[in-house]
Amino acid sequence: MNFPRSLIRGNIILGEKLECHTSFRIGGPAAIWAEPLDVKDLKRLVTKAREKGIPTFVIGGGTNVLARDEGFNGIVINLGSGSFKNIRVSQTTVRVGAGYGVPALVRLCCDKGLGGLESLIGIPGTVGGAVYMNAGGSSSPLYKNIGDYITRLKVMDSKGNIRVLNKQALSFGYRFSNLSGYIILETDLRLAREESPALKSRCSKFLKMKRDKQVLDMPSAGCVFKNPKDSQFTTAQMIDMLGLKGRAMGGAQVSRKHANFIINRGRASCKDVLKLVDIIKKKVMDNYNISLELEIKII
Repeated sequence: MNFPRSLIRGNIILGEKLECHTSFRIGGPAAIWAEPLDVKDLKRLVTKAREKGIPTFVIGGGTNVLARDEGFNGIVINLGSGSFKNIRVSQTTVRVGAGYGVPALVRLCCDKGLGGLESLIGIPGTVGGAVYMNAGGSSSPLYKNIGDYITRLKVMDSKGNIRVLNKQALSFGYRFSNLSGYIILETDLRLAREESPALKSRCSKFLKMKRDKQVLDMPSAGCVFKNPKDSQFTTAQMIDMLGLKGRAMGGAQVSRKHANFIINRGRASCKDVLKLVDIIKKKVMDNYNISLELEIKII
């Protein structure tokens, strides 16, 4: 792919393996891996890609991504430089860059006595990804998701223009936002004053719950499917009841600990994972008449 490496001041790498940048440890090469130094770099990338008709994909921690074996024939943009990791606390508002780590954000808020984000403590991704997917505790209205606390977003559109979106322009749902087509740059979160020890205790409880129920010691992308609406069972419960725990395809396996996790047992391919996805979707449709929707992003 003909693309000028001198376009940005940050790094541009040709043929970078995506398996090195996803928690699944799966994925072929990106035609172009780009690490813009700042917003000006990012604007140059976006406008040049649009001019040349090159597809782009923004990746943060790579924790919710399944990359194809043949890789991505476009530009994978990583907002990992320091200019995308700024954070500022003003009373009960936190302004944080898209590249900032979610666990670090939660811990800082707990230290500052700002509550609301504790259920995010076990999510290893970045703020940008968490906002885009409206990450949080659950599909239940009893739990809060990050979108509930957002009052403002700074984003870049597909033309490289920077826009500020207020709360009225935003729409969030269960693992959904109306931010497709935008690159998230920073967000404002309005949180609530609470005692720091109580917040830290809550974080510890959430972490224990995640360690007890989820797979944290094997490569995966977290929950593969969303929980269906208006169902008495979660996706994990349905997969378990169908006897699919432990089902393997090549190097990929449905976790025996959490049935909505597919793990990479070693050298799993994207094709292995997708075969398991198809098996699960068909079994759930045949037995429950429910069409499962993916929570992970496939590129």
